[in-house]
Amino acid sequence: MDGTDVKEPLLAEARRLGFAAAGITSTRPFAEARRRALRAIDEGRMDGMPWYTRERVEESADLRRRYPWARSIIALAWPYRPASAPGASPHGNGDGSTVRGRMSSYACLDLDGRPVDYHTLLGARCDALVAWLRERHPDVRAKRFIDHGWAMDRAIAERAGIGFTGKHASLITREAGSYVMLAEILLSLRLPPDSPSKRGCGTCRACMPACPTGAIVAPGVIDARRCIAYLTIEHRGAIPLELRPLMGTWAFGCDLCQEACPINARLAPAPLEARSATTVSGPVPFPDLVECLGLTDAEFEQRFRGTAVWRAGRAGLARNCAVALGNSRDVTATPALERAHSSDPDAVVREAAGWALSVIG
Repeated sequence: MDGTDVKEPLLAEARRLGFAAAGITSTRPFAEARRRALRAIDEGRMDGMPWYTRERVEESADLRRRYPWARSIIALAWPYRPASAPGASPHGNGDGSTVRGRMSSYACLDLDGRPVDYHTLLGARCDALVAWLRERHPDVRAKRFIDHGWAMDRAIAERAGIGFTGKHASLITREAGSYVMLAEILLSLRLPPDSPSKRGCGTCRACMPACPTGAIVAPGVIDARRCIAYLTIEHRGAIPLELRPLMGTWAFGCDLCQEACPINARLAPAPLEARSATTVSGPVPFPDLVECLGLTDAEFEQRFRGTAVWRAGRAGLARNCAVALGNSRDVTATPALERAHSSDPDAVVREAAGWALSVIG
């Protein structure tokens, strides 16, 4: 089989399915990415994520260990739309009655008008791409990875030439800036590899001071323990007191480093349309913090199961909203915080609500 004859139609089909960028690389080990990842573990920058282990790094850096049949990797980038500001004030729907927070825009994906987790969306598109390939080459073996799989997403994407890693440690593509989510598919076909991107950020450092917690400790180096995205999604338990005032009104994730990037200003997809603050139909970029703070387990499940926000859990989202309400300094949130402080079933939420009351009061 001539790999060249397979490659170009395969990449064209990936783009037809909605991927912004696609490229091919080999399965040779990712030695430099391995070194960086192990250093992050040794320096404690990945503390709090017990699933991010040395074993995971070693297996991810050389995929041939677990998949000796693999000959090529197709790297894929799916675009998503950034948020557009709801107006001059972060509060309300125009009448000042609602205290609005923020959710990372990738969490606000929808498919045919229904909220969807990016794992589900990208998984379906990857499966469709493999099905297309198997119609033409039935014996092809394939294995896909989407974020939670053991693969080095950015390293694969960089070597496949679909982008470069910015100083904020996210992949930047020509097609959508860094507003992309990554996936990879191992293939048993030997396909001609693409050349790595030679682009970079140059002297620009706009993203680094834009991080209020100082999580970008050096160009391309993130201390996850200080990252707002980590604190609002992965971190379990109380958020460190010294970081709370720096977190603004983020209820889930953070986009500040991306929003500061001048490349994104040119290349980002069209922003999301303005949406109501209520999350009754799923995640929104500027949610009603009081509403989210008071959700029951059943309401949280109804609104967020099948979306990225599900990972935070009901208590995690409520904790984040309590901290965000404290940082808003909005006295209208006091009754909701008092209810959470006295009666929320989770002790971490009760403590966060008490902290927010002390800040406001």
